[in-house]
Amino acid sequence: MTTIVGVAHCTVRWPIEPRGAARGAWNERTAVIVGVRSAQATGLGEAAPLPGMSIDRIADAEAACIDLAACVPIAFESTAQASAVADRITAAPAARFAIETALLAALAQDARTSIAALWGATSRVALRSAVVVDDEAEAMLAVARGARCLKIKAEHPDRVLRIAAAVPGVPLRVDANRMWPRADTERWLGLLAALPIEYVEEPCVGANELLAYDLPCKIALDESLIGLDPSELARAIVSPSLAALILKPTLLGGFARCHELAVLAHEHGVAPIVTHTLEGPIGTAACAELARSIDADVAVGLAPHPALEHFFDHVGHV
Repeated sequence: MTTIVGVAHCTVRWPIEPRGAARGAWNERTAVIVGVRSAQATGLGEAAPLPGMSIDRIADAEAACIDLAACVPIAFESTAQASAVADRITAAPAARFAIETALLAALAQDARTSIAALWGATSRVALRSAVVVDDEAEAMLAVARGARCLKIKAEHPDRVLRIAAAVPGVPLRVDANRMWPRADTERWLGLLAALPIEYVEEPCVGANELLAYDLPCKIALDESLIGLDPSELARAIVSPSLAALILKPTLLGGFARCHELAVLAHEHGVAPIVTHTLEGPIGTAACAELARSIDADVAVGLAPHPALEHFFDHVGHV
């Protein structure tokens, strides 16, 4: 049994370089760091809603931390009970993920194990990650350094075609971030069909609607998962054109929700792929524990990213 007797939180900001996973979108991150304390353990969690994608805000995380502190002492002894505490405190996804992470970290310390092991993970194989590249030179360098899968953020297929030509045969993942025109999407997918493309993430707005068709290149659902109702998800998951569900716990609400989606994905032969949402080191480490707990034999999206580079310079050691 772990009993939380103290809760603290702080809000931090730090700059990030607008390249790679953050290309053209963000140059700063803001997060709420929450800490929980038992008699012998301390657990940390990070709530970093991503502007433009998250449905919640920093203020929601700050309020949730205050509400959590008002509930101490909090006693729990399982992952399910830790998740239930987070559920009771807040419905805000990033805040829920942070609180759940902090509670699970304290529980794992008291049990002298890892968060992944609490969820039943037994594999100790190192995680494999797809490496985000912006151009041909970065792609060739990544492959020379041992990358076996590359991810390309592409508002147009031309970028993908150029990079694919520079590293022939290397498996590729494409993230369109809903930027492709709906009228052009199926044709653009056709341009990539002959390449070793694992999938195209969210090619356009309403990407799940494309899954009613036999697409020339498989797709993956990412931020669409936030708002899909159960009937829409049920239709999407059985489509032969769906390759993967992209699991971002900051957007989806933490470990328990991502595990539900991972189980659903496994049942239908779809890859559950855990990735970050440009969190700092605490949130990214939690994403890695989630990936280990799901234990899927697939490359994840947890390669080093821009939000990790300047965190300690500007925030210090929390």
